[in-house]
Amino acid sequence: MQPDGEPLRLRLFVAYRLPAAIVEGVAAWQRQTFANAGGVRPTSPESLHVTMVFLGSQPAAAVSDITDTLRRRTEAARRPSFQLWRYRETPRVGMLTLTELAVSGEAHASRAQTLAGQLALDFQAAGIYEPEKRDWKPHITVARFRTPPRVTAPVPQLGPFGALDVALYESKLSPAGSVYSVLQSTAFAS
Repeated sequence: MQPDGEPLRLRLFVAYRLPAAIVEGVAAWQRQTFANAGGVRPTSPESLHVTMVFLGSQPAAAVSDITDTLRRRTEAARRPSFQLWRYRETPRVGMLTLTELAVSGEAHASRAQTLAGQLALDFQAAGIYEPEKRDWKPHITVARFRTPPRVTAPVPQLGPFGALDVALYESKLSPAGSVYSVLQSTAFAS
């Protein structure tokens, strides 16, 4: 309970976590790319991830059910493979977009999309998620800004990589930006 007697609520999202080598490569790219760009707040290395489902404000009591769903779906899924594709800017965010790669023996690259979609449907059925109006596109948010710096930069050549695992994050808002912490992570079976 909070001091005002209301149940504790947490701002939550589910994301693919990135391997350490990818985090290090993206962080090096950020330092070089945004070195002379004013008004840009690069995403800290520990906050780099690929968001799957943003759940928003949820009762703390729901975390157990959310992590159960996350565990069940992730343990039944196979690890997706990605490659950095391009850098793009929206009015407030700079991102590295990803291409999902087909894994050996599979005709289509759909592991990441399938798992994100299954989780979205599960959370919608549980009444804790309202689907977004846009299609899910894998990306890594690398910077935030008030005015786009209009950076033109080639993406870092880091090669294909698999998602490390899937995690439930808590996002705490602060004047310096959001601070993310992993509440639970689940490994892929294969």
